[in-house]
Amino acid sequence: MESKILKSQKGITILEVVIAVFILALLFASVTLFVDPVGMRQKSRDSRRLSDISALERIISEYRVDNGQYPDVENILRQSNVLPDPSSISFNSSQAGWINEDFRNYNSILNADPVNDATYHYLYIHNTSSFELNAKLEKLTEPSLEDGGNDPDMYEVGNNLNLIAP
Repeated sequence: MESKILKSQKGITILEVVIAVFILALLFASVTLFVDPVGMRQKSRDSRRLSDISALERIISEYRVDNGQYPDVENILRQSNVLPDPSSISFNSSQAGWINEDFRNYNSILNADPVNDATYHYLYIHNTSSFELNAKLEKLTEPSLEDGGNDPDMYEVGNNLNLIAP
């Protein structure tokens, strides 16, 4: 009678557990490859860069209309990851940020790159009659190739896209 009881009891074997784990791992790997979370984050940051550069272009153009000159010192290349002087508040401060000008009348913040490191940052320069803004994109390469600028690796806007050398 004991042997009948033992045969009727059911359990999970180690082989079944290994097969289930293998199937789950395969499903997880295929979903991860299909979704590409790293690429999605890069595209998201690039979308923000395109939006930020558009907003900065508007701010600089409005400042020029209101003040008769472009913001900051002429022919000085500004980078969003470098503060211009010790009195700067923070990179994205509209009062004293990476562009050395007070933009509080134009925007509440001064946009800085989402990564803002040595590779990914915004660039700005101007002379008496023109300006240029640049951003390096991670995943979306078409805007950089189609912007009409002199650097295929940078997304460039402004009214003179030759001020910043590649």
